[in-house]
Amino acid sequence: MVAGASLLTTTAYAPASLTVARGSSVTFVNNDNTSHTATASGSFDTGLINPGSSKTVTLSTAGTVTYHCTVHPGMTGVLIVQ
Repeated sequence: MVAGASLLTTTAYAPASLTVARGSSVTFVNNDNTSHTATASGSFDTGLINPGSSKTVTLSTAGTVTYHCTVHPGMTGVLIVQ
């Protein structure tokens, strides 16, 4: 998450869209001054990521995964798992 992410939408996660191989791990790093999540219903939920902290998820199923912050639902991103 970028600084000021809670005020952003599709640019809150950088990059906003990422293509990875099935089985890859993706690390979400919070560079903002407030807590956020990265949550994809049925796929993953990082729980709260505090400022300066990170959480890693492993993507085992191919497909397009849209995720958001449960605290700031306007924050969205996409993972394309191949």
